[in-house]
Order: sequence, then structure tokens, then C-alpha cells
Amino acid sequence: MRWKTTLAAALLLPAAFGALAGESAPPWLARAADPGLTRLEREYAFQQLLMLADVSASMFVSTLASPDPARGAERRVAARLLGEIDFPSAEAPLLEATQAADYFLALAAGDSLARLYSRLDDREIHRLLKRGVPETASSDAEGGDDWLALSLDNARSRSRFRALVMRGLALKYAGNAEPMPEALVLCAWDSLLDGDRELRLAAVEAASLSGSNQAPERLAAFLYIENDPELLIAALKAMAALRPPEYGEAVERQARHADPAVALEALAALAAMGYGNAMFPVSEGALSAAGFVNHPSAPVRRRAVEILAESRDPRAAEYLAFALGDRIGPNRAAAAGAVGRLGFTAAIGFLSPLLNDPNPEARAAAALALDSLGVVGVTARMLDDLEGDDLPLRRSAAATLGRLGDRRAAGYLRKTLADPDLETAAASAIALGALGDREAGASLYRLMTGAANPALADAARRALAVLYADDDPGDSQGSRESWARRNGVP
Repeated sequence: MRWKTTLAAALLLPAAFGALAGESAPPWLARAADPGLTRLEREYAFQQLLMLADVSASMFVSTLASPDPARGAERRVAARLLGEIDFPSAEAPLLEATQAADYFLALAAGDSLARLYSRLDDREIHRLLKRGVPETASSDAEGGDDWLALSLDNARSRSRFRALVMRGLALKYAGNAEPMPEALVLCAWDSLLDGDRELRLAAVEAASLSGSNQAPERLAAFLYIENDPELLIAALKAMAALRPPEYGEAVERQARHADPAVALEALAALAAMGYGNAMFPVSEGALSAAGFVNHPSAPVRRRAVEILAESRDPRAAEYLAFALGDRIGPNRAAAAGAVGRLGFTAAIGFLSPLLNDPNPEARAAAALALDSLGVVGVTARMLDDLEGDDLPLRRSAAATLGRLGDRRAAGYLRKTLADPDLETAAASAIALGALGDREAGASLYRLMTGAANPALADAARRALAVLYADDDPGDSQGSRESWARRNGVP
């Protein structure tokens, strides 16, 4: 049955329902939206709100609908929360929020609406795509709801709504082994040609996931008529996933597109479709995906590294070694990660200097790659960072030591459980859990029960659950005391 609860009804739920939410959720909402807190604290608060969703959903709706400009951060959190829970009454305020002047609020609301629509059955999705408007309690009556008139007052707004429903359709079939019904496939074909940019982009994604044998042909035709670079990139990625060799010509013509990002995706698609010369140059100066690792654009270089890693071809080694010297830290990190995953031992000499890289992400990726390639001494280098004065490097080192899996780091990580920096202490707790260090059990238990910061206590709890074979200590004092007796933790 189609949702029939309006915003007004959502805000007039039983008093007991709202009272419980009012007692519990507002402080967590404030923390989740507080830019002065760490990422860990904000995410912990968000998870607490999710656990309160059954009794707080109406509060999330009222927060999202608030006109108070000072509550912008809380509205963004509320929009994100409403995408995580199945609460159909959120549809109306989320739709209005997609028209907000706050870009990040509009983005979060759009993502949440798409998730909401992905939970509908196929018949309801089809009806919404054909109508181009939501079906609310009074939308069948002449004039419709006030919020509907406000939010969908022109063709552009209606196209935006169809785009969100189309995104929901794509989300639904992203993990669905069943083919998309023919009626919905036809909606995707129609939207490829008739709609604004956002709708066509969503239609490309839905078409690629439809399971229809017509998808390669339709997307190939789309490549001939479309000019927008973002849309072309989406279609080329879809062709790379579908790998239809008979439509290589449509892809190949994009390999010389003026936009390098489009050209690179075309070459990657050609390589996936079996065109052997698209990934690596056959001669000096020949066009190939590998040639983009030294492109002036940093995002293009990063994507070239990702494509080379996906190829799993030994010829990628020399290009990835070159990319390790990229001037952008995250690009160096991506190249280091690719070298480690592909096992390119010849690149060890290029990786080693990154252990002193100023960028924590590149430093961590290099350490993990070198360790996977069998290089000794990586743990000692990360321990130097853990005991150093550079805060970002200390945080990164604590997390990396857990991933390296070297038990010799455990004694040092036990010391940093008391680090004054919340992120470092929490990363150390998680690392000790990953290392399987039962000797840290008592220290983690004391941290869990005595930490003033709930996010840090929760990190210790999760580490203990891993250490003791998924035996979670829980949140109450009684369950924790029982857990300690059961596991012999003093």
C-alpha cells in the first residue's frame, strides 16, 4: 500500500512516543551536528540516534522541517538519519529539503529519499515515475498538498523528483539478482532521452543494472548523442561493467574526447571489452590509459592509478612506480595501495621513501604495501610515528599498526590507550582488538568502564568484543560485570 501519512500526521504522534524521543535523542542530535567534536564522537552520536530511531523518528522529521537557520547542521544529520530508517512519513519533509539553499542539506535529503524509494515495490516505483509527483494523502484531491505545490511547482522540480525515484530504482536493483521488470526498463530508456541532467544520470545507472539484453545497445546509442562529460563517464563505466565487444566503436570514439576524464574512462571500457592496446601503449606516444598517470589533472591521475590497479597486469608496475612520486598525497597513497595489492616487488625501492611522507594517508598505505611485499622493519617505523609529536601521524600509526598484524606493537599500543588525544586512544583500542592481544583485556575493560568520553568507551567495548570471540560486554553496568566474570577479566 502506498504511503499515505503527511508531514502534519508525522508530527502528531502519541505523546508518549514524542516524550521518550524528547528525553533521549536531542542531546545526541546536538552532538552529531557539533563541528567542535571529533569525527569519532560525531559518528558515535549518530549511531546512538539510529538505535533510538523507533522512538525518535518523528523528532528527526520535525528537526528536518525546522525553519530555524541556526539548526542547519542538525537538519543535515536528520536528513541522513531518515535515509537509514524505514519511516515513510519522512517523504514530504525530505522532498522539501531537496530544494533547500543549503547544498549539503539538499544532497543528504536527496540521498535519503532515493533510499526511501528503493524500499517500494516495483509497481509503486513505476507509478511514481509515470506520474512524476508523489502520492500523498491529499494528492488525489484537486490542488494537492501545500508542500507538494511548494516543492514541485515547475517542470524542473518534477524532473528532479523523477530522478530521485530513478535513483531509488537503481539502488533497489544494485543488489538484486532478478532482472528489472519490462515496464521499469522502458521508463529507464525513456529517461535516457527525455529529462534533465540529473534524471538522465540516474537513468544510466538504472539501465546498467536492469539486466536487460537491450542495455548495451541503448547505452551505445546514448554515447553517440550525449555531450555532457559526467553523463558520458557514467555510460562508459556501465559499458565497462557490461563488456559488450560488439559496441566498441561507440566507446572508441570517446577515447579522443576533449575532456581527459571522458577519454580515460573510454580507454578503461575498451580494455574491459577486450581491446588489448587500450590499457598500455604499443609505441611511444600511443594513446592508452597508462599514459594518464602523468596528466596535469590530479583527479585524472588518481583515476588512472585505480584503472591500472584493476587491470592486475604486471605491465602496470612501472606506471604505478611513477605515480608513487605524485605531488598529491592521496594520489601517492592510491598508488602505494595498488602496488601492494598487485604484489609488485620491483617497486619496493620507490615505496620505501613514502615511509617518511608528510601525508599520513600515503605513509600508512606505503607501510601496508611494504609489509605485504615482505619488507621487514615496517612495524618499527610506525612505532616511531606512534611515539612522535605529530598528531595526524600518531593517529594514522595507531590504526596502521592494527592492520599490520604485528603482535610486537601491542605493548606500545597499550600505553597509548591513555593518550590525551581521543582519536589516537580509540584507534589504539581498535588496533589491540585486531591484533588479538588478550593481555590488553584488563586495560580495555578499565577504559570501557572508566572513560569519561562515551565514544572512547565504545571503541574499547568493540575491541573487547573482537578479542573475546564476539562476546560483547554490552552497555549496562550489570552486563559488563557479568562479562568480566565470564571471561576472567579483572
